[in-house]
Amino acid sequence: MNGLLGHTHVQANLNRNPDIDLMSAKSVGMDPAPKNLYWNSAFKGYNADDRMMPGFSLVGTNAAITILEDGDEMLFPDHNVIDVDYLNYGGAFKLMADITPKAPAHDFVTFGVYARSSVPSSISAAMRYESGNIIASASHSGSGDWEFIGMSALYDKSAPYFYFSITGDVQLTAPTFIYGKAPAIPGASLMSSSGARMSGTLTMGVTTVYPPPDATPYYWTIPKNSGNIFLIDTQGNPSRSIIRLNHRTADRFARGTLATLMFEEAGTRVKHNAYIKLKNNADFVSGPNTSITLMAGGSASWVEVSRNE
Repeated sequence: MNGLLGHTHVQANLNRNPDIDLMSAKSVGMDPAPKNLYWNSAFKGYNADDRMMPGFSLVGTNAAITILEDGDEMLFPDHNVIDVDYLNYGGAFKLMADITPKAPAHDFVTFGVYARSSVPSSISAAMRYESGNIIASASHSGSGDWEFIGMSALYDKSAPYFYFSITGDVQLTAPTFIYGKAPAIPGASLMSSSGARMSGTLTMGVTTVYPPPDATPYYWTIPKNSGNIFLIDTQGNPSRSIIRLNHRTADRFARGTLATLMFEEAGTRVKHNAYIKLKNNADFVSGPNTSITLMAGGSASWVEVSRNE
């Protein structure tokens, strides 16, 4: 159901009725946040000796686990594949999040995982329904192809419980979990400004910075929106000083931004002053392959975080 209602007010629990998508000057529908709450959905960092996968619990000893990191095996870029060799004893082997953040505002959950298996009914998604009973999704057909195994249903808020029940050999990748009733978005792990955890590599942008004009030799500018690591190219004259950094309003970085200045040559001085506050009020003088990290104050000021001399 969707549409525009003029000045009509719709009074309903829109989190429990997510298919009502109406907008008016009096009320508005809602969609769930698209953030995947399985923070390590790429299955990185598995410790085979301790059988530990960051972000997940592997419940049971009745399966042998192997991580497939070959790009040819991946269904999504940078998402490892778990190969589960089920050992045919002890009931179902379970894969579940070690901690699932609670969201009492929502009545529905949507979760699932891509699975590949030649064993019919090798895996299903399961959860505790709002009535307290355990319900399960459709199982894998055993086709030998990738199939998305998942479900969307009302959940028990007093004792939430979500897992994947495995009773046959299967390969898994790209699990996804969101609160709300919405199509699953496997292979995407969006970061939220309210907080985020990385399971993969965080790559920073790197930019080369050149000296300022001769008329303002101490006023250096590092480019905004070009990364956090800046290679200082002194153009063959390292005997320079940095007294001001991004002094113009248009060039200033947001408060809390970290910038690392890296130097190949010795002799460049970052001077402690009212605009660049350094540890123990001591100037930084570069040596070969040294660096200093500064934090932007949101204005024209910076403060030292660390240095490598």
